[in-house]
Amino acid sequence: MTSNHAAALQFHCPTCKKEVARGSDYFPFCSNRCKTTDLGRWAAGDYSIAGDDAFIPDDPEGYA
Repeated sequence: MTSNHAAALQFHCPTCKKEVARGSDYFPFCSNRCKTTDLGRWAAGDYSIAGDDAFIPDDPEGYA
């Protein structure tokens, strides 16, 4: 990848779709608000990762 190509890449906030500079303090988000909104969506179960559910043993002994 050349430096000209890297400069041409544009990133957009996944929450509000505003353009974001790669060096931003909140990258890939445009602001703390969008970062927090995204975290809240994960916590609420709005997002999920495809795959089988994780095994969670009833008896945690021996898993520490």
